[in-house]
Amino acid sequence: MRRGQAVTLGASGSAVTVEIAGTSVGKVLRSGRCVLERAVEFRTRVAKSSTIRMNENRTTTERLYSKYHSFNRRPNLADPAVRKVSAASFKRSLGPWLPADRQVRILDIACGEGALLDFLRGEGFTNLAGFDISPENVRMCHELGLAFVEEADALQFLERTGPGFDLILAFDLIEHLPRQSAAGFLEQVRAKLNPGGSVILQTPNMGSVYAAHNRYFDLSHEFGVTEKSAVDLLMLAGFDSGAIEVKPSWTATTWLGFLREWHVRMLHRFIFLGEGRRRPRIPTMNLLIRATREKA
Repeated sequence: MRRGQAVTLGASGSAVTVEIAGTSVGKVLRSGRCVLERAVEFRTRVAKSSTIRMNENRTTTERLYSKYHSFNRRPNLADPAVRKVSAASFKRSLGPWLPADRQVRILDIACGEGALLDFLRGEGFTNLAGFDISPENVRMCHELGLAFVEEADALQFLERTGPGFDLILAFDLIEHLPRQSAAGFLEQVRAKLNPGGSVILQTPNMGSVYAAHNRYFDLSHEFGVTEKSAVDLLMLAGFDSGAIEVKPSWTATTWLGFLREWHVRMLHRFIFLGEGRRRPRIPTMNLLIRATREKA
């Protein structure tokens, strides 16, 4: 076709005239296709760029919490053997502090993959609630049949949740909070307890031989406490010193585990022999802490 030539196309007996201004039909089609491809490529680049910027703006902790279980490579509770060991460990460490009444209202803050809630359910407790900040953890809880578990940030959840709990559990949580927020958080926890209700915490023991390892084992750890500073923290949150108990978190369930615990006891005594009255008494990797709200 020559430059500037008119084309007549017949369609069902009618004629349609198209004027081609200065180029061929083939070039027009190729040019249109090229423009379309470039538009699609541009949109793809914009989408990728936006995703990259979103990822760049997320903090290290936010990235970790998005898939907390996967990034930490933790055992999967879907495995019956893992659940059995987990339940036996909780029964040994936490069992003596559990209420006799199986109808009490219990909240598990930062419940993770649901190990503690699954144990409590197995022990016959029926009035359970829990939440976690990690969407992956919440999904795993649901897969365990813990459909009531919600996805929420601890501070925000407590702000919108009413009081009335008999027992609040916060295992492996306070070390993830900024130090400046920890006392205020525990004060909120105290306000959610019924008179005579208790909060039980588990947190790494900075007075043990494991202290440095535990402090930096998780990228989201912010600070740690000893058996002494744990009491200080709960007193700052409004609990009476006489209502705070701190004990070792012994969790072994096999003879090899018991042997390791004996080794830790001996090593702890030897290392802190020269510390005198200030030496830490509790050798376990974690501390178990219970604080009870005064009765009305």
